[in-house]
Amino acid sequence: MRKTILAVLGAAVLALVVGPAVASAQPPPPGERGPWMARGGHMARFLGLSEQQQDEVRKLMEERRADHQALRQKAEKTRDAMQQALESANPDPAVVGELAIEAHRLRQQERAFREAQDKAIRELLTAEQRVKFDAMKALREEGIGGRP
Repeated sequence: MRKTILAVLGAAVLALVVGPAVASAQPPPPGERGPWMARGGHMARFLGLSEQQQDEVRKLMEERRADHQALRQKAEKTRDAMQQALESANPDPAVVGELAIEAHRLRQQERAFREAQDKAIRELLTAEQRVKFDAMKALREEGIGGRP
């Protein structure tokens, strides 16, 4: 039953969120990145965010952008180092293992960052918007329509 509900919600969310984004296929305006306000604000429209809520979400995302970017850069640097270590003529298992552990730790930090951000955004929403937001988050966790 849960899978059926998620599948129906997934189809609705994909139709409402991804469909128009694919149809327009235009890059977001500068300063309006991410799924919240990018591509014409499809996510914001789907949730029915007021102008004030959009401003609050935008402010929240801006406040966290530098930390998130630093974390992503560190993760990318670690992945690159691990790839280089693996491609060397004689990979050192200790070095590869340390890099794998660091990559795992950074993924956990990214997950915690995303959860904290979701919690902060959720606090800005009405009860009806939270239901939609939670459905989209469940779809994301199922690997449908976003990052798993």
